[in-house]
Amino acid sequence: MANQPRSASSARRRLVTAIDIGGTFTDIVIYDQSSGKSLVGKHLTTPHDPSIGALAGLRSLLEEFNLRFKELSQAIHATTLAANAIIERKGATTGLVTTKGFRDILLIGRESRYDIYDLVPEFPEPLVPGPMRCELTERISGTGEVLQPMSSQEIKVTIQELVDKGANSIAVCLLHSYINSEHENSVAKAITDSFPDIDFSLSSKVCPEIREYERTSTTVANAYIQPIISRYLDDLESNLDDVPLYIMLSNGGIATARSAAESPIRMVESGPAGGALAAAYFGALSGYENVMSFDMGGTTAKSCIIENSRPHFTFNFEIARVKRFKKNSGLPIQIPCIELIEAGAGGGSIAYIDELGLLKVGPESQGASPGPACYGLGGNRPTVTDADLILGYINSEYFLGGAMEIFTEAAIQAIKKNIAEPLKIQEVQAAWGIHELVNETMASATRIQLSERGLDPRNFTLIATGGAGPVHAFHVARKVGLHRIICPPAAGLASSLGLLAVPFKVDTVDSYVSSLEDVDLTKLNTLLVEREKECHALLKTAGVKERDIRIERMADISFEGQGYPLTVPIPSGTLKTNHMEIIEQSFRDRYIEAHGRAIKNVPLRVFNWRIFGIGPSPAVKFKFANFPTKGGTNPVKGTTKIFLPETNGFRKVNVYNRYLLRPSQKFKGPALVEERETTTVIGARSTFSVDKNLNLIIEL
Repeated sequence: MANQPRSASSARRRLVTAIDIGGTFTDIVIYDQSSGKSLVGKHLTTPHDPSIGALAGLRSLLEEFNLRFKELSQAIHATTLAANAIIERKGATTGLVTTKGFRDILLIGRESRYDIYDLVPEFPEPLVPGPMRCELTERISGTGEVLQPMSSQEIKVTIQELVDKGANSIAVCLLHSYINSEHENSVAKAITDSFPDIDFSLSSKVCPEIREYERTSTTVANAYIQPIISRYLDDLESNLDDVPLYIMLSNGGIATARSAAESPIRMVESGPAGGALAAAYFGALSGYENVMSFDMGGTTAKSCIIENSRPHFTFNFEIARVKRFKKNSGLPIQIPCIELIEAGAGGGSIAYIDELGLLKVGPESQGASPGPACYGLGGNRPTVTDADLILGYINSEYFLGGAMEIFTEAAIQAIKKNIAEPLKIQEVQAAWGIHELVNETMASATRIQLSERGLDPRNFTLIATGGAGPVHAFHVARKVGLHRIICPPAAGLASSLGLLAVPFKVDTVDSYVSSLEDVDLTKLNTLLVEREKECHALLKTAGVKERDIRIERMADISFEGQGYPLTVPIPSGTLKTNHMEIIEQSFRDRYIEAHGRAIKNVPLRVFNWRIFGIGPSPAVKFKFANFPTKGGTNPVKGTTKIFLPETNGFRKVNVYNRYLLRPSQKFKGPALVEERETTTVIGARSTFSVDKNLNLIIEL
């Protein structure tokens, strides 16, 4: 399915706003495309209606610099709302219409255990319960032939049954509809004719790919969040005073609000994707192409491997895992996505003692309301932010540049009552345990990512972003074995900056299953040409010049008999017989990279053919105009005491003003570097400096 990109032309002043709504804070950037002038700000998220906090924060930033809504040419938006609705089970009452015999596919799944030593593994409950799953007597073959026609009367009765049970969104996933969507289209017409107010999702539109379980799961998830996301985007768009709204998608592309509302599952990782793209941008700016992004906000922490300045990509990921790092313990989502590993370990993650008397942190978060205990907004459960405050890593008088008051005593009491006293330890020990546990959680995730690909951490640089990322990056990097950390300017809201560095991007996918040697080249070339024309048309409509459009082709291929393919690039232009040999070699090289060796004398099978249309990357150059750079030339603000694990106690260290650091200066850790949106904690046996791009470089 193609993504509709944002318009590249505007008669208005060339001001763009990027808004990333997280679980705790909403990050906002206003960027002048002509001059590079950048204004940044943070605002507490309003969980009951995230658009309220986003608009309030945007208005505040505009008013601060005497700007008006009508001066904005476009707004680019990323949000965790789609993911949170699935994780928290706050979506619409959804019904499923499927082919007779496939009613329980969401329960059956792949009939495999994600942990072979767990005889009774826990799986996430389906988003659609049993009574809301209905079957239709129909059948289409794997080649697209209609084997059993549908009954229009049965369709009407089935839809009526689901509506009577309370469904306000319906997922339609019929067997082999990715080859022939005729029957799904008939169901769609019946819903539109009889119940025009009911939302529905067709698998042939949302996920036109082979694999019945993954396709059904993806379509159901889309239907589950569609009414919520549609309403939210409509409200946000109407309150933007006619400013065109565009949405960051999980694949690193941009879509119009309307097309995103049609397939909201494609924006489920929009915020984290922005953070990964920001890491790639700032890493390349300082000459580091192989980096690990570490984006830690108020609710979650995310990491992504970036090689040659390009984030790793996947076409099948999971959400709402019941076991944090166990593959196949979540709901499969089959869409193009920047490959991330995510943990419920953010500043607002709650620390607690489990039934075995062990300290645990997350994945439950206090979010923005009531927030950590130190926010003074009613929260009384200990969080990571409370622990960081007790350890001296956060300055209570300079939180958000002093704009937000926080309360150290409240943090102490929350940790004392809930952690320290039950474990019979001091508050500082409890706080360090919380901090260390979160660090180990993300270090474990990062090690898993690198080891699965056979990569050496010593060859990578950690890019720390998010409000809590720079606070925890030093100890995470040391655990993993990374020797360098980069904290970009305005690191606390870097994901919003990443939204501005994204090129126009559209993609299509077609399932055409065949052995590689038996592919009908005439049929395939016709298909590829048609899809490339679609991509060109969409990008040209957006104002991208024909000569600037770049096409990338990929195919999902496996050895015959294998269940899971690898995605490899394929040649451009008209494919001929000799190109099949190139594709085969490309697959074998990728297979060896992934598994260490390839299987000899076994033919290949291809499943899907993918086309990506990509415009030129925006030539962004951030010139931060509202950094408080006045106040002299001495970057040392003073001293403070922070907890250092090397001494198992507090030590007095210098506190540096991030905005007064100059490229010619070099300093030694341990130290704190403060800026409005975050604090960078620098441990012992290290040095740090800023480069000409204002990136803070820490050498361990």
